[in-house]
Amino acid sequence: MVKRVITGIVFTVVILVGIALQGWVLRLLLLFAMLLSLSEMYRAFRKIGADPVRWAGYVYCCLAVIAQSMYSQLNHPMFREISPPMLALTLSLLLAMTVIIVRGKLAFDSLLMTVFPMLYPGLFFSLMLTLQDLNSRFASTVALILMFFIASVNDVFALLIGVRFGKHRLSPLISPKKSVEGSIAGLIASVLFAVFVPAAFNLLASVFPQFNPTGVVLPPLWSFAILGLVAGALSQVGDLVASLVKRHCGIKDFGTIFPGHGGMMDRMDGILFCGVACYLFFRLAGL
Repeated sequence: MVKRVITGIVFTVVILVGIALQGWVLRLLLLFAMLLSLSEMYRAFRKIGADPVRWAGYVYCCLAVIAQSMYSQLNHPMFREISPPMLALTLSLLLAMTVIIVRGKLAFDSLLMTVFPMLYPGLFFSLMLTLQDLNSRFASTVALILMFFIASVNDVFALLIGVRFGKHRLSPLISPKKSVEGSIAGLIASVLFAVFVPAAFNLLASVFPQFNPTGVVLPPLWSFAILGLVAGALSQVGDLVASLVKRHCGIKDFGTIFPGHGGMMDRMDGILFCGVACYLFFRLAGL
């Protein structure tokens, strides 16, 4: 437990530094997490005999970061017609499927297990990359904090309440330790956190106007409550999807990079699904 807490604190500090600096610092942090997550997923699939084209997935990671950087810095007209994540994904999927076919083998499992990590976690990471390129740094900071920490708040309260009061199993075949009581506590905490963050930022901006120099108006707090509920629920789905993959591959954790937590995928599983909810929310809000 001590290792888990220390690792969680270090992870939080690194993320907060990335959010504070944004730009290439955050892009490179996400690229590192993306490459490591795909590597862990491919390694898990290789344990059950698949032979995915791993380098095609790594090419996708780099293309996603480069495409999003071009969108944010060059504002090229091409990226107004197709989103950078979808451009990178489309090109990489074509590459991966072509390589599998050129091999000339009946390797459908290898094809699936090459493509699946490009979608999850790959595409989800690509969507996360876009949230620092909203119309203002004020909005992007709120978005990034919610993206990274709704899932963490959800996990902490689900664990605390689940261990103490959990009696009904949420998904016993996939993750026997998760409880309905813990899940509900996590959702409530996610909603409260999702409302607190924009409320705190609005208050800070009212006291220090330079904190929001362009005068960006965030969506109403009730909509953030809905975001917290949806993102919290999706983060729990993300945990279960990762557990499903691990059970299919016969492994306990994806890796060992985070003492007490496991691999990068073990730490990012819920955050990735939460990131999709945040991406949709802030895009639909026109920010």
